[in-house]
Amino acid sequence: MKRKGYARLAKYALRQWPGLLLILLLTVIYSLVAVLQPWPMKLLVDCGLKRETVPLVLRSFLSTFSLAPTAETLLVTAALGSLVLFILYSLLDIGLSWTWTLIGQRMVSSLSVELFHRLQRLSPRYHYRRSVGDSLSRLSDDTWCIYTLTSLVFSPIEQVVTVTTIGLMAWRLNPELALLSLVSAPLLGGSTLFFGRRLKGRAKRSREAESRLLSFVHQTLSAIPVVQAFAREDHNYRRFQSLAADAVALSRRGSMISGAYGLVTGLITAAGAALVLYAGGRQVLRGTLSLGSLLVFLAYMRGMQGAAESLLKSYGSLKPLEASIDRVMEIMEAKENEVRDAPDAKPLPPLASIRVRLENLTFGYEAGRPVLTDINLEARPGETIALVGPTGAGKSTLVSLIPRFFDPWQGRVTFNGFDLREISLSDVRRQVAVVLQEPFLLPITVAENIAFGRVAASREEIVAAAMAARADEFIRRLPDGYDTILGQRGATLSGGERQRIAIARALLRDAPILILDEPTSALDSRTELLLLEGLDRLMVGRTTFAIAHRLSTVRRATRIVVLQHGRVVEEGTHQELLGTGGLYHHLHSLQFRESEQEAGT
Repeated sequence: MKRKGYARLAKYALRQWPGLLLILLLTVIYSLVAVLQPWPMKLLVDCGLKRETVPLVLRSFLSTFSLAPTAETLLVTAALGSLVLFILYSLLDIGLSWTWTLIGQRMVSSLSVELFHRLQRLSPRYHYRRSVGDSLSRLSDDTWCIYTLTSLVFSPIEQVVTVTTIGLMAWRLNPELALLSLVSAPLLGGSTLFFGRRLKGRAKRSREAESRLLSFVHQTLSAIPVVQAFAREDHNYRRFQSLAADAVALSRRGSMISGAYGLVTGLITAAGAALVLYAGGRQVLRGTLSLGSLLVFLAYMRGMQGAAESLLKSYGSLKPLEASIDRVMEIMEAKENEVRDAPDAKPLPPLASIRVRLENLTFGYEAGRPVLTDINLEARPGETIALVGPTGAGKSTLVSLIPRFFDPWQGRVTFNGFDLREISLSDVRRQVAVVLQEPFLLPITVAENIAFGRVAASREEIVAAAMAARADEFIRRLPDGYDTILGQRGATLSGGERQRIAIARALLRDAPILILDEPTSALDSRTELLLLEGLDRLMVGRTTFAIAHRLSTVRRATRIVVLQHGRVVEEGTHQELLGTGGLYHHLHSLQFRESEQEAGT
């Protein structure tokens, strides 16, 4: 996965190729300026203080300004040269940092957008198995791996240019000392290889611990009413302490390894510097090397060792980075029940009404464990098909195949004879409106919630849909009417009000297929009657599938399909199925007795 992951991430960097070329150019200039920085010091020591012969190039430069190479002139020249080189070096450093920040943010933004798009398109089953907090962590933190990866690719280029340039200059100054400065390179490489694997393992475990902590916080804050109702605050407090302690401990261990790595490489670098300083000092004492040249060489040696250390550290930095890359690629490469457009997917022609057929359909979530087996079912425009059966019979799974949340193992689902797998996914889902038991309202305005499935709708259309769903009256009583921003998941509204907004949303969608997943099961009888009026309007002319337990919903159905263990065991009208004495009659009798007991209490 690593090679494929790197190759896939590379495209986000290549999109920014003009900026990367600018970075490369600035890097070369930056390295050349770094090579020149020690020379004013050599000029000052050798020519200004020790009165050695002034180089011909410098004499020509001074004569241009009609200046003699006196000690005072050389002192001023060295000071000004040092200042100019420092300013130029700093400006190049700022330019590189600014360009890297701009390019890096663009790359991260591009990766985050695609990752978010990918997360939206993965099947519900993928999200059921993973916490929201973990996905948020990958989206907000791990996507920075593209920036770090690109910088680690360019960092070796910068260091190679620096080492090569400084190395050539150092070799011209003194080949013997230049060779001595390279003695520490193999030791630095060995320490990087030793610590690299440990750094990656700690980084991965630390990221996982942080994700667990974030997931726990998200779960707790999303369920505050339940937490408070069951007095779980103290338990959650202790759990948070435990998770936070784990995250801190792993981070501390990672810091210890990083510290040990830095200490070892620092000792190797210091030992190499001491060796070169000793050998160079002996040459100065013998008169075979000028003091200025030794000072320049020591500066070069520090630059070479710093560049070599950064070059080798790139490997060490790459190891922890692999943990984030792996987490990003797990989403990018996820295949679990993924539904995607076929390469030759065709658009669906405009359809005023749709006949839905499920033909010889078998499907399950795990290999060898089918949830639905050999389902054959047809629903015509204007019909309402009620799906009834005990818990776990496969009702919700069956309706999830209609908007193509999943593809069947065998058989097919068709709209007016078109196999859904041959139609573009967006066209399939535009034909379906859904009203769920949990309406899933968003913390945006009421109007935006109603128009969620049709964002271009006018205010008049939104109000008309709300009126048809019997929602207009209570909406206008809200503080800002249709512009009132709802609480998380619509928590500021009652259950009936949330469902009426969901019905208005489905009405405005105006799709030819309607799926009702027990939309009234959690409501009282009075609220249910209000909602059923809206649902009756919503179902007119549409092909409707309704998962239902309550008799009030079932009796409105054109046909009732009874499921048991993933198979259709009965099919017919309410009266027909009551007369057979089968499973439907049994379920009806149980509910009738429960209704009588509720009425008696």
